[in-house]
Amino acid sequence: MIEIYFEQANDAEKLFCLLNKRQKKTDHPRFQTTYNGDSLVTIYIYGDTDEAISCDLIPAMTTLILHFIEDRLLLSIISDTFYFQDKEEQQQILQLAHSFLDGERYDYRMGKQPSVSRKTLIANALKHFLKDGLSFSFSSFVTFRLKPYMEQLQHYVELAIDEYKLEQEYQNFVQMLRDFVAAKRPKLPVIHLVHKPPSFLFLDEKLREITAGELKQLIDRNLIVSQPMYIDSSLLAPLVSIAPAIIYLYTDHEEDGMVQTIQNVFQERIRLYRQSDFAKSHIIDAQQEG
Repeated sequence: MIEIYFEQANDAEKLFCLLNKRQKKTDHPRFQTTYNGDSLVTIYIYGDTDEAISCDLIPAMTTLILHFIEDRLLLSIISDTFYFQDKEEQQQILQLAHSFLDGERYDYRMGKQPSVSRKTLIANALKHFLKDGLSFSFSSFVTFRLKPYMEQLQHYVELAIDEYKLEQEYQNFVQMLRDFVAAKRPKLPVIHLVHKPPSFLFLDEKLREITAGELKQLIDRNLIVSQPMYIDSSLLAPLVSIAPAIIYLYTDHEEDGMVQTIQNVFQERIRLYRQSDFAKSHIIDAQQEG
């Protein structure tokens, strides 16, 4: 018999349901589970104890932790270890942590997925802990037996917080550029911007190329002084300094970071086209001049 005490009744009920599902899938049950309706789950093992623990209890408890408790553990690290108390901030950091956990974002500290997965860390801890005749508190098990797993969670929370702070800095940077553009009179009414990765080609309303030297002359020095973040002198600085009323942006790479930044800063001033559309407009303009 194994007795597990939970702090939250719904966790006990979830484990009870997970174990019952496993029990119903076999014609020869290895255990029986009872739930007292509050905090206690009791498992009565038949026959081979090691088989029941390895084939049923460990998978069920691992699923419970990963699917139902992990978010709570992540939030406790976010609030108790790193002192983020605002609920909205907590949720944003939690979502970023998930993007690292799921491999959607690159782990720039380790550079690769951990050699031991969270699932394996939990299963190994349970394997060395569970035995017949044991009575324990689930929260104590998490605190004292899942340290490697908790350390891995903290690693991903730290990555998420770094990313959150960078995104906050980026949003502040974009807003400052928006404010700067809004306060300026356009130096040129229209700019055609042709994206030829990694560079951008500037043209005026008559489709005449604006040279790098001319762009440098157009940069507002107040912009460079007032910005706490680096702003490149070849694209963003001249574009914001010109503050055109309309920007025709030709690109085949809408997901490009600089393309997105230009759209975020200039918003409704942007007219987005495919790069092939620039060639068409250039031909039409040449025909009209002829």
